[in-house]
Amino acid sequence: MFAGNQGPGIEFEGEHPVYLSKYFHNILPGRKVYFKILSSNPDDTGVKASRGTLYHKQGNQWAYTAPVNGNTDKIVIEDRKTGKTIRITVFILTPRTEKKGEYLNGYRIGNYPPPNYKNRPIYSKPAGFIKVNKETEDIYITPHFQLGQFVCKERSSGTKYLLIKPKLLVKLEIILNELNNKGIPVKTLFIMSGYRTPYYNHLIGNVKYSRHIYGDASDIYVDENRDGVMDDLNRDGKSNMNDAMVIYNIISKMDKDPRYAYLVGGLGKYSKTSRHTWFVHVDTRGYPARW
Repeated sequence: MFAGNQGPGIEFEGEHPVYLSKYFHNILPGRKVYFKILSSNPDDTGVKASRGTLYHKQGNQWAYTAPVNGNTDKIVIEDRKTGKTIRITVFILTPRTEKKGEYLNGYRIGNYPPPNYKNRPIYSKPAGFIKVNKETEDIYITPHFQLGQFVCKERSSGTKYLLIKPKLLVKLEIILNELNNKGIPVKTLFIMSGYRTPYYNHLIGNVKYSRHIYGDASDIYVDENRDGVMDDLNRDGKSNMNDAMVIYNIISKMDKDPRYAYLVGGLGKYSKTSRHTWFVHVDTRGYPARW
């Protein structure tokens, strides 16, 4: 299993174990979630929350109740012997029920399509949204990705809202790790398109049930020199589709690896146009799709 941090890990109820130095969890105000602390030193591992309530059930099992107000909380799990930690940002979601028509506190979300498309629960309407402002956009939600990278490209002068699923970030961290293992030094991936509101998704003419509107899809490429063009990943002196295929092949291999079956999803490659460079679409929809 991929481990981005050799310190303690966490396993939220219904999710897979994660060993990253930074991670996040989305929860509605006042709701409770159960999790396990994963550590080689269980008797010498500390856990604390900044605002929410922690309850130690037994052994490595804990319960956390989110505060009823505010936008974020922090859970810190520390292995006292090694000093290593996992810092979890808890995003207190703004409930979808607070939407007024297409708008949430002045930000145009639009309307989600009817749920249970193809009889799959992954197409259910979201319970709530992460509030993004100057205080939260720079938060590292995993070691190499910040919340602001995934904000919808829709124009807005004020507070924005987004969805982002933790599984997607785990997959992106693995892709990044594999690129570095291939001798391609990459600090982060350029997120050309992360979350899209249904309103913006319709505006650009994308399919109604795009995974982008559910927060588990990203269009990505590598752009370490920030020139807006895919970097020369295969080192042939050119930037072209062959470089996108380096990323594509990493994801394709992952989706065939039983260890990462829980991260399987859509995978597509796109050629350069006057509006964008070569890029790859990746998501964690739960079943394979290719284009």
